Amino acid sequence: MHAQVRRPVLMISIDALNPHYVLKAGDRAGEIPFLRSLLTNGVYAESVLNVVPTITNPNHVTLITGTWPERHGIFNNMLQDPIANTQGLQMEYGNAIRVRTLWQAAKAAGLTTASVDWPVSLGAYGIDYNIPSITLPQAPEAHYLLEAVSRPDGFLEHVEKEIGTYSPTEDEDNFTTHAAQTIIREQRPYFFTVHLSGLDEAQHRSGPDTPDAYQALARIDGLVHQLVDDERKVYPDADIVIVSDHGFFPVSHVLNLNSEFVRHGLITISQTPSEHIASWKAFTWTGGGSAVILLHDSSDTATRDKVANILADLQKNPANGIARVLSKKEAASFGGTPQAEFLIDCRPGFYIGRGLTTPLITSAKQKGTHGFLPTHPELQSAFFMLGPGVIRGKNLGVVDMRQIAPTVAKELNANLPEAEEPPLSIRN
Repeated sequence: MHAQVRRPVLMISIDALNPHYVLKAGDRAGEIPFLRSLLTNGVYAESVLNVVPTITNPNHVTLITGTWPERHGIFNNMLQDPIANTQGLQMEYGNAIRVRTLWQAAKAAGLTTASVDWPVSLGAYGIDYNIPSITLPQAPEAHYLLEAVSRPDGFLEHVEKEIGTYSPTEDEDNFTTHAAQTIIREQRPYFFTVHLSGLDEAQHRSGPDTPDAYQALARIDGLVHQLVDDERKVYPDADIVIVSDHGFFPVSHVLNLNSEFVRHGLITISQTPSEHIASWKAFTWTGGGSAVILLHDSSDTATRDKVANILADLQKNPANGIARVLSKKEAASFGGTPQAEFLIDCRPGFYIGRGLTTPLITSAKQKGTHGFLPTHPELQSAFFMLGPGVIRGKNLGVVDMRQIAPTVAKELNANLPEAEEPPLSIRN
C-alpha cells in the first residue's frame, strides 16, 4: 500500500459561478479561456448540490468543513436577533465555526496556511496569513479596519507596501488578486484559499446571463489565470481547485412576510425612538430566495398553527411568490438551522425581504439574487480541479458540496474527521 502523496493546494472561490457559465459558454468560450481549459485539463462537476440557503457564508463554510450548516453552525449571511435588530449585521466570525476547518487540518499537519477574503474567516483558527472578509465602510479610512483584523499584526500593511493601500473605490477582486500574488511569492502557503466576488456583485446589479455578468467573469478568468501561474512558479506540483457557492435567479419582486406577521399580531412594532420590533411570536429569517420561520416559543402550537394557515393562504395566490412551504421535518432534511419551524422557497422572480411595515409585495431594487433551495439547477454551484495525476476531462456529474473539503484534505494529507461525505474520485 502506497503512502498518500501530499500536494500543495490553491483553492479559489468564484462567488456565484453557476456551472453553465463555463460548461455551456457557447460563443463566449473565448472570453473565459482559462476556465474553459479546465474541462479538458482536469476533473469537473456537472453541478454541485449546495446547502440551504444558497447564499455566501453557509456555503463557504461547508466548502472548508465538509459539513452541513446544522453542524458547522453558520446558518445565514446575517446575524439574527429580532429584538436587537441585527438583520443588517453580517455573520463573519470564523471562530464561531463549530467543526474543524481545512485551515486547522492543514495547520495540524504542519503546513503553512493563508487566506484572502474568504467568507467567515475573520478570527478563524489555523490561518497563518489572513486578510479576512469583513464588511467595511465606504470611506477612505476603511483600510485601517482591514489592517486591524488581518493576521499576523502588521501583515496587511506589509502587503500594501507592495500593492498599494486598500481603497473601497478600487476593484476588490484586483486588490484580492494582487494581495494573493504577493502572499504566494513571499509566504509560499501550502494551503491557500482566495475568494473573488465580482461575478456575484454583477448579477445582483444586472441579473444573471447579462453583459455585466459576462464581463465580470471574463475579468475573473484573467485574474484566476494569473494566480495559477504564480502558484505553479512556487509549487509546480500544486493542485488547483476552483469552487463556487451558489448560482442566481433574476428577480423583480420582494415578498415581505414579516409585514404580514405584523398585520396578524405575531410581531409588535414600536416606533420609539425609531421603528423596531418590540416583541414577536413568529419571525421570518430571510436567506434571499428562501427563508426560515422561527417561533419565539417552539412549544407554542397556537402560533405554529396560525403561521401555517397564513402561509397556506398566501401560497394559494401565485402573485405572492411562494413556491413551497416545508414543514420542520422537511426543512431538517436540508441540513440548515434546527430552529426552522417552516422553510419557505420562493418562485423564480421573487425573494423574501425584511420589511416590517411595507406592503406584502414590493418592487425589487436588485435584478438578481440567490438563496433559493438547491434543488433548482440555476442555484447550484461549480467545482473544477486540476493537478499532476488528476484525471483529465472527467465529468464527475452532480456532486455533494460536502465532498469537496475531504477531497482537498486528502490532497494535503491532512485529517478532517468530521466531514460528512467521502472524497471525490479524481485520480485513477
